[in-house]
Amino acid sequence: MTGSAKPVRISAGFACLLFLAISAWASIASATDPSLVVGESTRLQLSHGLQVNTSTGSKPGTSVVCERVHIRGLPRLKNLGKIAHIVKVNVSQRDPSIRTSKTEVCFHRNVSLGVGMCPQGQWEKVVKGSWVRSMSPFDHRILDIRTAGSSLEPFEVSIEEEFFLYRIICLILGIVLMSLASPLSKSFVFYYGGAMSIGVILVILIILFQGMKLLPTGRRNSLAIFMYSSVVGLGSFLLRYLPGLLRTILTEIGISEDMYNPLAIFLLAFLVLTGAWMGFWAVRKLVLTEDGSIDISTSNFVAWSIRILAAVMILQSSADPLLAAEALISGIMISSSLWRIFRFIRRLYKYDFTILELNDYLPSSGIQDLLPFHPLRSSALICLIGVSKI
Repeated sequence: MTGSAKPVRISAGFACLLFLAISAWASIASATDPSLVVGESTRLQLSHGLQVNTSTGSKPGTSVVCERVHIRGLPRLKNLGKIAHIVKVNVSQRDPSIRTSKTEVCFHRNVSLGVGMCPQGQWEKVVKGSWVRSMSPFDHRILDIRTAGSSLEPFEVSIEEEFFLYRIICLILGIVLMSLASPLSKSFVFYYGGAMSIGVILVILIILFQGMKLLPTGRRNSLAIFMYSSVVGLGSFLLRYLPGLLRTILTEIGISEDMYNPLAIFLLAFLVLTGAWMGFWAVRKLVLTEDGSIDISTSNFVAWSIRILAAVMILQSSADPLLAAEALISGIMISSSLWRIFRFIRRLYKYDFTILELNDYLPSSGIQDLLPFHPLRSSALICLIGVSKI
């Protein structure tokens, strides 16, 4: 048993030494390469470059000039305030008027690849002297640049941080929606309000769709297209006379100028009420049960749909996958804590209202003599103690 374990230990030790040697070699190699650090350096002038004869995708026997640039990101825990930032990496030509040879860029993370040895499908061309890509400010990336010319000195690499407000909005809205998913799925106001709003939009879209059906855009008849273009041209010419024509028609009907605004408001109210009626009918048919309560399966489906939408919004709060996952976990914990506090306060107020209702039916000193404490004062004290513990 001891004899068989000895070769295994020797093999494991050799593997560890080999791994340490490769890691040390990679760190030494990366230390010699030029690099840009997010938040410290923003621009790097490329050097003459390294001559490579076996770069992937190049013709046999031809050599290209390559250079590698390391872009080092920030520590995540020390820079949480940059969750909504991204870094734009730009490879540009200093003088766009000078014509250069074909230049390609490979943006990757594989440290084991040699300079200029990216797979053929990962090389991207520098178009019109510029190449731009985005990355997370916490990521570590490698930028390989190669050219068929004699030098890479006409090019420079720059990085620029950019803040996106919509990512913060997505984070806040995601946490709020995840906290309110259960109450919203059981709220009549949410169902009726949402359905009526969608109904109004559907009515407007139906009217527009019926109007678009009258246009001969889907026909192949050249005569119809000619007539349509003629009508459009004539309509654009008569557009300035259209308000006067409508005013004349309304006057002939018996509607004066003082009635224009009330008539427009009436038509708008008619559209809104029609859409609201459609939403109300949809809620009565699809959401509510026969006794007028919300269907349990529908409520669960809506709650989980809101949670999934909230999770997607939280994941959009950062361009860094690890930080976005941490934000999602934190959002779930915060929403769970907020829901527990809300449920505790709601139960506490229900208890107080029950005591007050009993006070109305019993003598003024009857229920107070039965209880060893004053309900409202003690409940407020319990509320403060519970919130402090949470």
